[in-house]
Amino acid sequence: MTEQTKKLQQSNGGHIFYEYQSEESYIQNTVSYIIAGIEQGDHVIVIENDRVYPKIERQLRNELKKEDLEKVHRVNNFDFYCFKGDFNSATIISYFKKFVEPFINKKVSIRTWAHVEWADQEQITYYVGEYEKEVDKTVIEFGTTTVCAYDERRVPPHLKQALLSCHRYYMTDEDVLCISEDFRTVECV
Repeated sequence: MTEQTKKLQQSNGGHIFYEYQSEESYIQNTVSYIIAGIEQGDHVIVIENDRVYPKIERQLRNELKKEDLEKVHRVNNFDFYCFKGDFNSATIISYFKKFVEPFINKKVSIRTWAHVEWADQEQITYYVGEYEKEVDKTVIEFGTTTVCAYDERRVPPHLKQALLSCHRYYMTDEDVLCISEDFRTVECV
């Protein structure tokens, strides 16, 4: 288990902005997060693309038993984020709630990992910012741990600032930090 995942476990959950640089680290952190969740008795919803998920799944098959693999639920991230053809926060949140409510209603503990991607860079800061604010409310409502992962190369400074303003934790390939009230990253106590 990576040091990042250990810190996430100690944080009692929350809404985590993960800005990754290395796909290899990203995959390893995803796998560690999933395994840690299953070890804690959670089901894990993984919102991932068709190119990366097989790499994650391959590692999971090597490390988990069949019954544990059944606790991993994959959703295609392009279907998820562009359900109605564009990145619409209200539609995405509605889709997310419909997906997780059966787990919540059955009192099944869940955590989520979402690889956030989009096709068009125009106006994405507004849409992603609005989406993440709603996710933060939903995370609090459902009491889940949610990682929202972004490729650092696709996150301009103004988008990063918007993301820091609506998450409680900031994760990189090597570390997990808390986000202060003035949206700076600080060591978690």
